[in-house]
Amino acid sequence: MKRVLIFLLLLIGFWGGLSCTNVSASKTGVKAESLTSENHNDVKFSEVRRLNRNIPLKEYTILRSFEETLKLYRLMEDKRFSRSAPIPTLAEGEFLIVLKPKLKIQPYGDIEIEKIEEDKSVLYVYYKEINNEEYISNKEKDPIVILKIEGKIPSSVKLITS
Repeated sequence: MKRVLIFLLLLIGFWGGLSCTNVSASKTGVKAESLTSENHNDVKFSEVRRLNRNIPLKEYTILRSFEETLKLYRLMEDKRFSRSAPIPTLAEGEFLIVLKPKLKIQPYGDIEIEKIEEDKSVLYVYYKEINNEEYISNKEKDPIVILKIEGKIPSSVKLITS
């Protein structure tokens, strides 16, 4: 009886530990989160791609169609490789946002999206600058993150560093 009780407690502890884990992104991994703002407006997003390239992009770009996405991926194409990263498709009610903030703290750093909030058709993207040993060793200073967002296309986007 003691063994069964101990086994059940271990199983519950193991299951509870798994349910509390957070999936984090590697350079090529995917990170998905659902965040709630004070107004209880959920902004669901997933990280589609992360790279570091010196290409002419604004601080943020909103992509509404596959054609716009295809144009961006042609711009990001690296001639050193025969294959490119898969081009994401958009379902109804989805759009892509491409973030390329100017780094202020770490010249060869990366960014991590902390949360996204929506208020009156404005997306507030909170991010922080983080260390990335690969970027430091290669002296890369142009991090780009592509996010897939569910919801209505915003009128503007505000990047807020924390």
